[in-house]
Amino acid sequence: MAAARKRANLARQGVSIRNLHLLMAIIILTISVLLLLATFLAKAGYTRMRENTEDYIKLERDADNLQRASDYLTEQVRCFVVTGERHYLDNYFEEANVTRRRDKALESISGFLGDSAAYRSLQAAMDESIRLMDREYYAMRLAIAAFDLEDEDFPEVVMHAELSEEDALLPPEEQKAVAREKVFDDVYHTRKDAIAANVQACLTTLADEVGGQQKATAYRLDDMLRRQRLLIIVSISMTLLTMLLTLLQVISPLLRAVIYIRADEPIPIKGSKEFQFLARTYNLMYEANREQKEHLAFEATHDPLTGIYNRSGYDFLLNNTDWSTSCLLLFDVDKFKQINDTYGHEMGDRLLQRVAKAIRDSFRSQDFVCRIGGDEFAVIMVHTDTSQAELVRGKVGRINENLGRDEGDLPGTFVSCGAAYGADASNFKAVFQNADAALYRVKNRGGGGCEVA
Repeated sequence: MAAARKRANLARQGVSIRNLHLLMAIIILTISVLLLLATFLAKAGYTRMRENTEDYIKLERDADNLQRASDYLTEQVRCFVVTGERHYLDNYFEEANVTRRRDKALESISGFLGDSAAYRSLQAAMDESIRLMDREYYAMRLAIAAFDLEDEDFPEVVMHAELSEEDALLPPEEQKAVAREKVFDDVYHTRKDAIAANVQACLTTLADEVGGQQKATAYRLDDMLRRQRLLIIVSISMTLLTMLLTLLQVISPLLRAVIYIRADEPIPIKGSKEFQFLARTYNLMYEANREQKEHLAFEATHDPLTGIYNRSGYDFLLNNTDWSTSCLLLFDVDKFKQINDTYGHEMGDRLLQRVAKAIRDSFRSQDFVCRIGGDEFAVIMVHTDTSQAELVRGKVGRINENLGRDEGDLPGTFVSCGAAYGADASNFKAVFQNADAALYRVKNRGGGGCEVA
């Protein structure tokens, strides 16, 4: 009872932070001296453990390099057979014949481990990766024929890959499909899995071997570490006790509230009963204000008919886009006035909603789709360059394919599109002018298409 009364009196009177900090400084200084002595004693053991770990990291990096190189070759051959672009094939042979990460990784591990289980697993992964290259050469050869690149100078190992009579007689599109299948089908994935499994087996063996060495060292350090842990626990406990008393007695509720208010966030419902009441009241006001701001901001920048960005949002995006890596697409609905006059404004609005949805669904979530006029739309594609011009044309083609079909009582329609890349212009006004000029060239040809400036 006497001890309880003493604690209650202490809680009412508070704690002297000055005396508490002085006591804490003395305790921490004493523990620090003891920890320093223990550190000198443990230094040799830690050094041995560090060396073991560094060896493992190096070996793991070598094994990972083989896997990364194999995956890189896969990526480049897949890109080549899909696009037919020469630089992917060049990247493939740059890795295979010049960079040679697979060979270097195998040589490094061989020099370190010799003929060990880990090395044999990695050698098996390497052998499988090399065997897989024959399949990749065949896919490349087929893609060269499909994309009609026979007149270019390609590595002999690819050109010597003899196509089967059946594949050689296929039309180009079917040859492309077969080439893609060679590097995307289950057989290819199974062999890639075999490579990954062998690399993982190597890593597992390395981990076991290094783990055994570290365990032996850890046993010798265990006694010293137990003493260090005890000293650390005492030090942490004293520090936490002092911090807890200081926070509870002096600054925690007010400081926490100030931080959250400055960060424009709700206040956590913690602290005294009165403080919780204030926090709940503030949070109700905060939530109501946030919802109102979000509602107003959305209405100010979005078109109520289609739900996409309106002209104000578009103007803001124009001035805040990195045009060096962006593309502007301007869309115009072909013969919209005729449709609007024939079917009425309600049908016209529904048609605009359908067009907006078709455009929005055809682009990435990170791209910005805007309605900038009655039947005029714009898309700001970010993180793109001129190498994707064909992709842009394909997107517009699919949009027109979708819109060209009647949908219930809605008549089919088409859109014209002009596109321009910011990297080809001095400022965003020039980007707009280039895209607008491209759009009008499409319109003058009868619409229903796309031109990239």
